[in-house]
Amino acid sequence: MAWFLAMEGPFNKAVLYQLQESADVDKIAEELASAATLDRAVPVPAVLQNNTRQEVTVYIRPAAWGVWTFYQLTDEERQALASAANPLVEALAQAARQQQQGKK
Repeated sequence: MAWFLAMEGPFNKAVLYQLQESADVDKIAEELASAATLDRAVPVPAVLQNNTRQEVTVYIRPAAWGVWTFYQLTDEERQALASAANPLVEALAQAARQQQQGKK
C-alpha cells in the first residue's frame, strides 16, 4: 500500500504527495511537528505522478500549512479514485477536453 501526505494551507489550498516506498512516515511526522515552531523546511521523499513516476524530494515548511496528515491507499482504492465514477476526475477530464477543443 502506498503512503500519501495530504496538506491544507492558507486559503484552503490542498496539496497531495505520494511518498516514496523508502519514506519513514514516523520520522517525517516527527520532523514536521518539530519544524512547525522553528519555521524550517522538512525534506519529504515523494513520487511525481508523471509518465515515469519520478522520485523527487519535496521541501515543505510545515509552518506555512495549517493541516497535514498521512494516509494509505490500496492499489484498488487508487484505481477507484482515478476511475470515471469520481466526480473530480470527471470534471478535470471535461476541462482538459474543452481545452483541447479550444486549441484546434
